Amino acid sequence: MTAKGALLSRTNTYVSSPPEMRWRAKTQSWVRRHEGWLMVAPSMALMLAVGIFPLVFSLGISFIRWEPKIPGRPFVGLANFRDILTSLEYWIAMRSTAIIVGSGVTIEFFFGLGLALLMVGKVRGKRYFMALLMLPVMMVPVVVGYTWRILWHPAYGPINQILGWFVGHRVTISWLTNTKTALFALIVTEFWQWTPFMFLVLLAGLTAVNPELAEAAAIDGASRWQTFWRITIPVIRPVIMVAILIRTIEALKLFDIVFVITHGGPGLSTQSIAFYLYRTGARYFRMSHTAAGSWVFLVVVAVIISMAVRQFQKE
Repeated sequence: MTAKGALLSRTNTYVSSPPEMRWRAKTQSWVRRHEGWLMVAPSMALMLAVGIFPLVFSLGISFIRWEPKIPGRPFVGLANFRDILTSLEYWIAMRSTAIIVGSGVTIEFFFGLGLALLMVGKVRGKRYFMALLMLPVMMVPVVVGYTWRILWHPAYGPINQILGWFVGHRVTISWLTNTKTALFALIVTEFWQWTPFMFLVLLAGLTAVNPELAEAAAIDGASRWQTFWRITIPVIRPVIMVAILIRTIEALKLFDIVFVITHGGPGLSTQSIAFYLYRTGARYFRMSHTAAGSWVFLVVVAVIISMAVRQFQKE
């Protein structure tokens, strides 16, 4: 046998050796069994890094005292949660958030449903109207805030000018510096931006309703109101629940509009929970107090969402 043949023989023996083949077979079998986990591993790692870890970290610092004026980070147990639950400013922010969310989502639902009923079916110019109506949703919240801040201006704002045309004299209402009107201004701004979202979701639900149901009801002598209340609403009820739930979750995180338009004022009248937590943590550097407040708010929101989802599952 030549030297080249001997080398080739040794190489073939090494490649096809039983231990190496068994190792490769085990590796391939393990990869096939865990192929799904390997594919989602990068996404899971990213979720842990930007989602789960900050959540666990905030829970950890809620049990210590993390403030610049206090040396070290002493363990205080539930003291931060006690301070939050007894803080008048926190509950004022919670009340303001509840008013904005409750009023805003309710008004958006009824107006969105009305617009959807007008646009369902074949309507002339429907595509142009929908494109125009969707512009507020596509705008950046900061841009919406600055736009409406100009609209609400007492001296040169168009809203006061239009009201002046109706009443016949100049109107100079300070919408954003009056505790009785500032919250109303925020609700109107939220309504303007998010009603198209409610309209689009409800229109999709109404479009999916089988028209034969309404025809059968009309043959049986049902009026339009009876058809709408007893047939259309029960059919689109899951869509209604989803739209209200999504919009409520989004509204509970209200921050941009408050920051740009009122900055939480006048006083504390328009301070949302998100803005309160931002001011406590970013301005006063009470990080542990902010973390405890976030967890209390998270528990409240989780309870509300759980109740809504349970009701949705029953229906």
